[in-house]
Amino acid sequence: MVTAADSMMDAARRWVLRAALLVATLVFPLEAQAGKAAFDAGMRLMRENKPAQAESQFERAIEQDGRNGLYHLWLGNAIGSQVSDASTVRQPFMARRIKAEFERAVELDPALLDARDGLVGFYLQAPGFMGGSPAKAREQQREIASRSPYRGHLAAANIAAFQKDTAGVERALRAAIAAAPDSVRAVIALAQRQQQWGRIPAAFATLEDALKRYLEEVAVTKRATTAYAEQNRANVHIRDGITEDEFVAMRSARDAKLEAPLLILPSLQVNIRAGAMPPASPGGHTYLRLPINAI
Repeated sequence: MVTAADSMMDAARRWVLRAALLVATLVFPLEAQAGKAAFDAGMRLMRENKPAQAESQFERAIEQDGRNGLYHLWLGNAIGSQVSDASTVRQPFMARRIKAEFERAVELDPALLDARDGLVGFYLQAPGFMGGSPAKAREQQREIASRSPYRGHLAAANIAAFQKDTAGVERALRAAIAAAPDSVRAVIALAQRQQQWGRIPAAFATLEDALKRYLEEVAVTKRATTAYAEQNRANVHIRDGITEDEFVAMRSARDAKLEAPLLILPSLQVNIRAGAMPPASPGGHTYLRLPINAI
């Protein structure tokens, strides 16, 4: 038999449960928001080349939201940016922290390819007693390739470079270009390597081939004109019935996966001059400059 006291106790328990759920709903977003603010501050400090200060901000972000893999990735990056200036006594301890942060990032978000890339670099560069292992680097490369063939080829090129396998580097970078023909990163990486190997004509040929592909794509795009009614019916980006929120979500997801445009470096040199070409050289010639050994 249910007494009045039992009913009151049940009501009290339900009230406590609702209150606990309400507190959780309010507190967790506030903690995540606080973590993001610290993370954003850390990213700003990294752009200002202040990794030691950024490290403190990323640690604060993790205190607020320790299950965000991106926070752990950038804490590892911030520590890594300080290793070259640290004493030889501190470096082994910093290396262990870097490895731990990258591994935690991957544990929390297995699809975080930048963290896996960081582990590839760590396993290749660190000595064995500090956790270095070419076999583990190859394991991470395979995990990357299973999620992104393009990024997998780039990681394979880094492993081949560490092994001084020139043919393997070129093969992997050409595979990356084939996997993502509109990516500038693999094209410039291959041209840089060819320049380092003393193959200057090959480096220019790599860049010229990429430019030719781009111009061909532009020509095809110009020919492929359609009527407004057809675009309004079948355009894959925005067509009749697509809401603003749907369009923003689709473009945000797509743009997050894109590399820098192939001609970003030449276009910047013209755009920052409001469409004018750069000043002529002493010989009277005008050039658009592309770095071969840095980007």
